[in-house]
Amino acid sequence: MLTRRATAGLVVAYVAIALVLLVAPSLASGSTPAATSPALLADAVTPTPTSSPTASPSPSPSPSPSPSPSPSPSPAPTPKPTPRPTATPRPVAVAPRPTPRPKPSTKPAVKVVSAAHTITVRSIVALKKALANDKYTLIIVANGTYHVSPASMTHADSLWIGSAYSHRTHWVTVRAQTRGRVTFDGGGTSSFGCISFAEGARFQTWDGFKCANGRANQTGVVTFGGYAGKAAPHHITMSNITIMASCRGSATSASSNPTDHAFYISEAVGGPHDLKFFGINVDGRGGLATAFHFYHSSGSNKNAWNVTIQGLRVTKTQQAVMLWDPTLRNIKVTSARIVGAMRYAIRIEGGSGITISYITSTGSGTAGFYSSEGSHPPGVTLAHNSFK
Repeated sequence: MLTRRATAGLVVAYVAIALVLLVAPSLASGSTPAATSPALLADAVTPTPTSSPTASPSPSPSPSPSPSPSPSPSPAPTPKPTPRPTATPRPVAVAPRPTPRPKPSTKPAVKVVSAAHTITVRSIVALKKALANDKYTLIIVANGTYHVSPASMTHADSLWIGSAYSHRTHWVTVRAQTRGRVTFDGGGTSSFGCISFAEGARFQTWDGFKCANGRANQTGVVTFGGYAGKAAPHHITMSNITIMASCRGSATSASSNPTDHAFYISEAVGGPHDLKFFGINVDGRGGLATAFHFYHSSGSNKNAWNVTIQGLRVTKTQQAVMLWDPTLRNIKVTSARIVGAMRYAIRIEGGSGITISYITSTGSGTAGFYSSEGSHPPGVTLAHNSFK
């Protein structure tokens, strides 16, 4: 059974609950709660008086529990390692390879054309007109004999190849229709110049011609330079050219003055250069002193440089090849056959970078080779020769 004290406590609790239920709706609506009816109060059970109870101690508030730590998953996962950054490789210093320096070239700066522009001519006038036209790269001279006036006279039919041909940018070949069947005839002149190259003429090949019937008077049947103060001819090739026995001179003995020549190369501003001679034939029985004579220079008017003579054939000149000038350089004479030179086959007096090789001479009157500086002159290379 409940004790009195406990019963009184329950009654008080019920009354309190009833008051709350009555007042709460009014508070929620915002109205003033109505006064409690006296009848209701009279109906309330009056509790049996009891002695004043000893106040129950207020319960100590329960401490808020500390939050439980989140349980660690079992088993604990192995964390992925943070990858170490790849070190940027340090650049290795490499010494740059030097760009090789191009070797100097002696080739002319000539425009290359895809196809030859060809013309066939039947006169000296037409030949010269075509030669002056830079569009032509091949000029064919019809077979026959053509009269030529001395080149130095610069007539319409003179083969003076001078300043009118110095502007060429295309290389041109002038050739006989058939090698050996085109003859340039001097008509017996006493001062024969078959062809003369001067005044900067350039970029030409002449192939397959004969020069005949005239006297070379203190000059050459074919000349390069020889005029002080005028531009040098350069980059010219002559192939398969024949100087006939009817080209005459005054060197009729070993002691004659050597003044009349087949080819004469002399001074010009800067010097004639880049000349090539292939398959030249010289018949000297008409009194020509030499097949090739290089002579004379003055101041800025130098003699030749960068010259090749290959496959030369010479019969009965006084001397076949004579080089006589200190400004000569880089002259190459090779693969020559010289027969019956009245004095010397080869004579050299000056120059540098001279190469004489594979020369065969027979029947020379005095000696196959001579230089006043001895059998091995300075600046001259002799190789594989047979001088007799």
